[in-house]
Amino acid sequence: MYTKYYPSSRLFHGSIPKVMGTRLDALLFGDSPAGLNELWQRIASEAMRLEKMLNRFDAMSELGRINTDAALYPVGMNDELWDILMDCKRYCELTGGCFDVTLGRWKHVTFDETRRTVALDGSASFDLGGYAKGYAAEQIRRLTEQHAVSRALVNFGNSMTLALGTHPHGDCWPVGVDNPYSNRRTDNIRLSNAALSISGNMPARPMHIVRPATGEYVTARKMVAVVSPRPVDAEALTTALMAAEAGEAEQWLNRFEITEYRIYDCQTAEE
Repeated sequence: MYTKYYPSSRLFHGSIPKVMGTRLDALLFGDSPAGLNELWQRIASEAMRLEKMLNRFDAMSELGRINTDAALYPVGMNDELWDILMDCKRYCELTGGCFDVTLGRWKHVTFDETRRTVALDGSASFDLGGYAKGYAAEQIRRLTEQHAVSRALVNFGNSMTLALGTHPHGDCWPVGVDNPYSNRRTDNIRLSNAALSISGNMPARPMHIVRPATGEYVTARKMVAVVSPRPVDAEALTTALMAAEAGEAEQWLNRFEITEYRIYDCQTAEE
């Protein structure tokens, strides 16, 4: 973990090389190095806590335990994870199934709302990769509010960016979007008190998003960017827009609080 405070600019930089599957960087502005360091420690601890709860690749995480044990018997969970799974189900319904943490297998999931347990039938499991960083950004924003920090930029590996206030020398936080197939700047997005989520295919991971309705991988060289005051909306909708067929999103996009969305044809951008 890296930390440094720059007195001349009142900037605190905290960084973790790998958490929640990516790098986490936070730029926090204020006059109290000790206070900003305390905030950063809480941000780092929260990210690590959520990774231990939501990482499906970790058999010891709570989500990993559910994916393994719920196929054998109904499994209980803490209230937070229950609420997260219910929220994921809501996003699935609101996007017509384009956002689906079960990849089209909700019919194999049984929730007992009285006992707050879940049972999995067949090959169903949960993958919160398109939700977790947005949820983490929501929690981090609450921490900044508790510490009265109103100017900050928090970045999860360029896939989820939370911008509070504005850049010290501007009226926004300018965030660049690069085409992964050409390493050229594709766009610049202006953020202020909003979250930006970016999802798409890339040379190292050309097929990692599945269309839940068909089970087929999205193979197009494209990216999606969504800006929203709600980080979870931004995160879930980039996945949903990647998975949506042409014209499908028009039926449900207005159900969410988004500022804008952009779809990039990376093949065209490269040419």
